[in-house]
Amino acid sequence: MLSSILTNATPGLRTAAGASVTKALKSTTAKKPLVLGIRREDKNRWERRVALTPAHIKRLIKETGAKVLVQPSNTRIFNNSSFEKAGALIEEDLTKADAILGIKEVPIEKLINDKTYLIFSHTHKGQMYNMPSLRAFLDKNIRLIDYELMTDEESKRRLVLFGKHAGYAGMIDGLHGLGQRLLALGYNSPFIHMGQAHVYPNLECVHTKLRHVANIISDQGLPEAFAPMVFTFTGSGNVTQGARAIFDKLPHENITVDDLPNIFADRYNERYRTRLLALQVNAQDYLERIDGGVYSREEYREHPERYRSIFAEKIAPYTTMLINGIYWESKYPRLMTTQDLANIQNQRELKNRMLAIADISCDIGGSLEFMSHASTIDSPFFYVDARNGLVEHKDIEKPGVQINSIDNLPTELPFEASQHFGDSLYPYAKAL
Repeated sequence: MLSSILTNATPGLRTAAGASVTKALKSTTAKKPLVLGIRREDKNRWERRVALTPAHIKRLIKETGAKVLVQPSNTRIFNNSSFEKAGALIEEDLTKADAILGIKEVPIEKLINDKTYLIFSHTHKGQMYNMPSLRAFLDKNIRLIDYELMTDEESKRRLVLFGKHAGYAGMIDGLHGLGQRLLALGYNSPFIHMGQAHVYPNLECVHTKLRHVANIISDQGLPEAFAPMVFTFTGSGNVTQGARAIFDKLPHENITVDDLPNIFADRYNERYRTRLLALQVNAQDYLERIDGGVYSREEYREHPERYRSIFAEKIAPYTTMLINGIYWESKYPRLMTTQDLANIQNQRELKNRMLAIADISCDIGGSLEFMSHASTIDSPFFYVDARNGLVEHKDIEKPGVQINSIDNLPTELPFEASQHFGDSLYPYAKAL
């Protein structure tokens, strides 16, 4: 059905239908210079990213002679004049463009017939909420190059992505939320000084703030009632690597699942007042075969129904904050069910555990069954109290685990996110 969804033109990189982008575009670009359009993002007011920065545009014009049209925007992280100085033309109308580059989905009424679009369409998994958009691509004879399908043929690794920026922003927001939550529970903490990611102009400012928070942890310590503070990380990809890059700026000690019982037996040790504990868990740490036996990665991938998660029994009772970065599909067992959460919340001795979740993966009703919806930059946190049935609320002072599930985290760091994305996209934009 989606033979028109493409990837790119370099060797070893194929389209979903097996054809290269360069070949597919010959009919639209012929031998005339390419006219490239950069659309204005309009999914929400926070979407300030851009597919190619002014520096990328300047280089593209110099190296290819392409003409670049940029829709004007007063919210984009790079202003209109910076694109003009790079050699682009600021134009509202992109009908003269051969290929139009964007980030998020394009409203159906704004799709231009017979064009090539490079965007995140969020259609290739058959997402029901975007089926009207998929229909519109076909009806309007639109050639779609979906960034999510631009993968290396051999490794299947995605080549154009926002990398670790979701992890950066998710961890920053998580620390901010934890500080707010602890204060609502009656405890000052070093995390109260962390702002949400979008308040920092760039990552350098974030690192400056983290150094400040790190000094407070070392000098003044953490709230004794919540020590040891265990930050549990799931997943090992870009999301988790980004989260760890932020977390690792703070005083911490890396631990293993096997260390947990001994650490909590000695939980009043002063050393846990001046450092955080980082627990990186892998599938073998929280999965067990239902019929007994040793975990096998190959078997799990082929027969996930043979396994169950013991995260709620083995790891969650020790966890202060869960940073969830795993890839999940419905065939896999959930990391935690709603009943798992209820069991923990009903144990009074665990009232200071599972305080917060930064669900950076943001799989709604996925690996965390009780994660019911994506939150927003405007309203980043909600609370889930599962003790007597599932209750969601937004009162920071009431019981419940705090959940941060923003689904467009990289746009909180639009400057570096756009630079990184443009660097990865540029060779393929040039190939067009």
